[in-house]
Amino acid sequence: MPLTWIENYNLLIFDQIDSTNNEAFRLIKNGIKGNFVIVAREQTAGKGSNKRSWESILGNLHMSILIQPIVSISRIKELSFLVAVVLHKTIKKFIINSNASKPDIQLKWPNDILIDDKKLAGILIESTCLNGVNYVVIGIGVNTHFIPDVKNADVTSLFNEGVILKNSDCFLSSFMNNFHANYFRWISDDNFNNIRKEWLKLAYNLNNIVTLDNGISKISGIFKGIDQEGAICIETAEKLLLSFSSGQLTFSK
Repeated sequence: MPLTWIENYNLLIFDQIDSTNNEAFRLIKNGIKGNFVIVAREQTAGKGSNKRSWESILGNLHMSILIQPIVSISRIKELSFLVAVVLHKTIKKFIINSNASKPDIQLKWPNDILIDDKKLAGILIESTCLNGVNYVVIGIGVNTHFIPDVKNADVTSLFNEGVILKNSDCFLSSFMNNFHANYFRWISDDNFNNIRKEWLKLAYNLNNIVTLDNGISKISGIFKGIDQEGAICIETAEKLLLSFSSGQLTFSK
């Protein structure tokens, strides 16, 4: 596969680092320009969502994409859903091309990719503005080979699902080619609705009962989708439709 993406990104690879997202912010602090892909074979302080740690195992994919999109700052949150859809497409392609069974790949709001209810990958979007330039860091972790020990969560890996990769770089190249094409389409097409529709087709537990802990209270109701801002929409027992931009989501078994 031609590595068309690599012509548009500076690739940095570390044997070990604290966090690829942290390295991206160090680059930002130094005033760098241009797009970067940062890969770590191992992370000593991997970052997950909601300030949780991400266990990094040698052999899995740990990466960050550093970009400076010239779009309204309000659109940055759309990237989490774009990346999730691109990850889904990439994972599905590897599964189709392997002799693996065809599992159910779904997207859990706001930033997880699941296979048969088990977490395979996660996304962490961080952003900042320095000297008038908007920087976005997209942290991505994919269990390509090994299953990390995650408290209170069912986790899997591509290897566990029957996808045999030579190394995580195989997945990186395929994903980045997909991301690059979709990212520049996203920049030019100021229309979140298309991404939203595609994400909703793949949404985990849509129209089922969920509970959201937003740090202040817990709200239970039916997961009705996401709005044009990417916020989750929950219909309560009183038929109120509430929207939340962040929180920890759990599901009824």
